[in-house]
Amino acid sequence: MRVEEILIDNIPGISKGTASFLCENAVVCLSRQKHHSGVEMKCHGINDQPEVIEWVTLYTDQMNRSHNDQEVATEYGAVCISILYALHHTDYTIVQRSRKKTGFDYWLGNKNDILFQNAARLEVSGIFDGEKMVQARVQQKLKQVGKSDNTGLQAYISVVEFSQPSISFVKK
Repeated sequence: MRVEEILIDNIPGISKGTASFLCENAVVCLSRQKHHSGVEMKCHGINDQPEVIEWVTLYTDQMNRSHNDQEVATEYGAVCISILYALHHTDYTIVQRSRKKTGFDYWLGNKNDILFQNAARLEVSGIFDGEKMVQARVQQKLKQVGKSDNTGLQAYISVVEFSQPSISFVKK
């Protein structure tokens, strides 16, 4: 997966400006952890095959300063990786950002549905440095999406960890 794909794909719920912002955050997080383009990301959940993460965006001092808040950079870097993973491993695309207090981050719609109806939910979490925290975070997020289980739609939980790059992408 190449992080810049988020800029190329025509994702109905992600503007080009937002896609650029998400891409930069992913590059910042991976670069701050001393990873280089071509790093292998371990995958757990709906697909256990490792993914190679590549990027061509240069990590610059200006980019570093622009994304100085590590917690925010981690959150949005995880969104970038999670969206790409969802696009590659599900039949869904991002339809729109959800509102606060719904228990999830994004509405997903079927890729082939020109009306882009809400068909599933995606909750994303990022961990900058804490491989041992991933499973606990998955459990926390599974509970959190319970707030919107009354929709009857399946939910995906994505937890991205940047120090030892991994993604846990599970379906509820």
